[in-house]
Amino acid sequence: MAQVPVRPSGLPPGMSLPPGMSLPQGPGGPPMQIQVNPALQALLDSLPTKDVPFTLQQQPIANSQPPQSNTLVVCPVHKQSTCEICSVDFTPLNYMHQFLRSAPSEAIPPPPQVQPPAQRAEAIKAAKEQGNAAFKNQNFPMAIQHYSRSADMALSRPPWELAAVSRDETAIALCNRSAAFAFAGAWANALADAEAVVTLKRPWTKGHFRKSRALVGLGRLEEARDALIDGLQFEPNDKELNAFLKEIDEKLASEE
Repeated sequence: MAQVPVRPSGLPPGMSLPPGMSLPQGPGGPPMQIQVNPALQALLDSLPTKDVPFTLQQQPIANSQPPQSNTLVVCPVHKQSTCEICSVDFTPLNYMHQFLRSAPSEAIPPPPQVQPPAQRAEAIKAAKEQGNAAFKNQNFPMAIQHYSRSADMALSRPPWELAAVSRDETAIALCNRSAAFAFAGAWANALADAEAVVTLKRPWTKGHFRKSRALVGLGRLEEARDALIDGLQFEPNDKELNAFLKEIDEKLASEE
């Protein structure tokens, strides 16, 4: 394993971060020091290593305007990234370096214990509130658009952020969109969103209520009743579910 010298910036010589990215800074300005697990460090130190000589070489990028180049790790003798004579293959390392330079910032996990930026949560909330405003004005197509945007942003959170946050944000957006679809008379869409909400947050009674409402709109009263019973097992005294259950029972009794 090559011993790569590290600069104060925290990167090996010749290596650079993708445009727009920077290492986390501490209060005094230098890069933040990440705590190392002693047991993991001891395990890594116990692994057999081998010093592999290398050098860095600039390779021009064809047809790039203005002219640009890539930094490649190559063998110092033959200046090849893959060299059978030197028994080295730096291709995976070079590939990773180019990926990190060209990948969007969200594709690169942040250091541990770094809080996700608040901008996404604020944008998700803003889209939801815009949907609520359109819903109150009975502009249901516009409300559906805003709720869809809120759900899309929630679902696009990077995988290393807390899944529970994305799940809650998505469930709220879909629950609201289900209501908007219902008021627009799109019962099948309202049911699809409600079922997704129940899957995401089964103990949340609002999802069961939306599902039951959509099933009533589709004329499937027995299934609507079952949806309410499913929700009541989590909140037996929920007034909204019990009132709607009574309404459905009366409809079923009148059809007999």
